[in-house]
Amino acid sequence: MRIGLKRIETGTSLFVLPWAFYYLGNRIQWDGKHLKLLFHIYFWSSIFYAIMIVVFFWTLGYYQGEQSLEYSLSYLDGMLEGYSQHPIYASMIFAIALFFIPYIYDQYRGFKKVFLSLGVIILVYVLFLLFRKGVMIALILPAIVFIFKNRKAIGNTKLILLASVLITFSFFFKDKISIRLGEVFAKTSFEEVDIENSTSMRFAIYECVVEDIKQSPITGYGIGDGYDLIATCLKDKHNIVFKDSKQKKNAHNQYLGIWHYVGGLGLLLFMIQLLIYFVKAISSKNMLFVQLVLFFSILMLTENILDRQTGVLLFALFLNLFFFMHLAQPNPFLKVNKGNE
Repeated sequence: MRIGLKRIETGTSLFVLPWAFYYLGNRIQWDGKHLKLLFHIYFWSSIFYAIMIVVFFWTLGYYQGEQSLEYSLSYLDGMLEGYSQHPIYASMIFAIALFFIPYIYDQYRGFKKVFLSLGVIILVYVLFLLFRKGVMIALILPAIVFIFKNRKAIGNTKLILLASVLITFSFFFKDKISIRLGEVFAKTSFEEVDIENSTSMRFAIYECVVEDIKQSPITGYGIGDGYDLIATCLKDKHNIVFKDSKQKKNAHNQYLGIWHYVGGLGLLLFMIQLLIYFVKAISSKNMLFVQLVLFFSILMLTENILDRQTGVLLFALFLNLFFFMHLAQPNPFLKVNKGNE
C-alpha cells in the first residue's frame, strides 16, 4: 500500500499538467519567442547541471584516478546534495536539451555562439560519461529523423562538425561503450543471471513480469504489489534479495510495467494516449514534438520512466505543452530556419 501511494504521488503530474495546459490553452496566445525562451532556460540549466556532475566526480576523485567511473556513478543518485539523480534520468535531461539546440542556435552571434557550442560539447561529453544505453538508443532515431528532414537547412559543415564530435567522444569512451554494448550481445547475459550485468538483470525481470501478466492479463496486480511480486520472483528463481525497499526493481519496460500494474485495459489506454500525441505531432508538422514523442516512446522500451518524478515531469510537461498548444493554435511556428521566430 505504501509503495502504491508513493507511486501515485510520483505520478501526480500526469493528471495535473494536462488539465493545467488545457485550462491555459485558450487563455494564452502561444508565441514562438516564449517557447524559445523556455528552450534557452532549459538548455543552460542543463549545462549548469552537467558541470555540477563533472565537479562532483572531481571531488570524488574520478579524474585523479582515485575512484572508478562506476563508483562515481553510484554516488550520483543520492550523494549530490540537492541535485541527486539516477544517471538514466540525468541523461534524459541532457538528451532533451540537445533537441532544443536547432531552435535556438541561430539566435546566438560571435562569442555567444562559441559559448553555446562549448555548452553542446559539455552536454555530449556528460552524456557519454554517463552512457545509459536506453537513453542513447532513444536519442538516435529522433536525431536521424530530424537530420534527414532538415539536412539542407543544417548544411554539410555542421553535419561534419557533429560527426567529428561524436566520433571523438566515442573514441575517448570506447572502453566504456564496448563494455556497455557488449552486455547486450554477450550470450552469457541471457543464459545466467548476473546482478552486475544490467542486460542480464533486465531479462530476468522481464521473465518474472511476463509470467505474472499471464496470470492476470486484464486487471494487473496494482502499483505497489507489482514491485513486491518482482522482488519475490527474483528471490525464488535466482536467489536475488534486495534488503532495502529502495532497491526493489520495476519492470524496466514502461509498457510491461503498466500491464503488470493495471492490466491490459490500462496499457491500451496508455497506448491510445501515445498515439494521440503522435498523430497531433504529425498533423501539426512540429518536428520537435515528433522527436519528443519518439524519444519517450523508445526509451520506455527499456525504462519505467513514469515510476520516477523526474521522468513523469519531463514526459507530462513537454508532451502536454505541445499537444495543448497545437490544440489551441493549430498553425505551426517552430521551424529550423535562420532568423525564424
